[in-house]
Amino acid sequence: MTHTLHRRGDNQSLQEDYVVLIMPAQGVNVPGSDEKLKKLWEIFSHYHVVNFGNGNYNKFNLSLEDLKTKKSMIGHAVFKDKKTLGKFVKELKEADLGLSTVLSGLYDEVKGCCGSLGIKLHTVEHSLGVHGNTKKLPPENVLEIHTMCGHALIAPNLIEAMVEEIKKGKKTAEAAAEELARQCSCGIFNPYRAAKLLQKMASW
Repeated sequence: MTHTLHRRGDNQSLQEDYVVLIMPAQGVNVPGSDEKLKKLWEIFSHYHVVNFGNGNYNKFNLSLEDLKTKKSMIGHAVFKDKKTLGKFVKELKEADLGLSTVLSGLYDEVKGCCGSLGIKLHTVEHSLGVHGNTKKLPPENVLEIHTMCGHALIAPNLIEAMVEEIKKGKKTAEAAAEELARQCSCGIFNPYRAAKLLQKMASW
């Protein structure tokens, strides 16, 4: 199971949201993985990623260059289009770092990306949604943004407050999305997609 799995939204919106999670496996190849993760950050720097992080820092509180100097046990990056994702996966495959890699996104899109590179999927996980008293959940449009942080660090009330700031002209949708993104220390929040969703909510 991965914290990048439970994103919500329609197909059009989710076609601009792909998350990469890469890490060594405990008990298998953690020793000596430091240099491999430094190489991973270097590969990330070759592409336009809308967010990145290592579980403690993300794009909005530490630069990618500075992140290369930090000790990491995990690397995350968020892509907004399948074409760029495909180029990244191709370079990652060629680098052969030997690190466990999870791609999250629409199944057909991710499968097609891997298939075009001759990569056979090892495991496929599907989110079955939320069960129980779902009446206690925030509205669906809030959940589309809230679930982009897999550890639920972006409060629904903060999302709604950002929408009000946009409506009043105090913030742009992009600035509001960046403020939300800072809360997600893993760096898996997609501010590009969030800005579009926030603007849509503010227009109602």
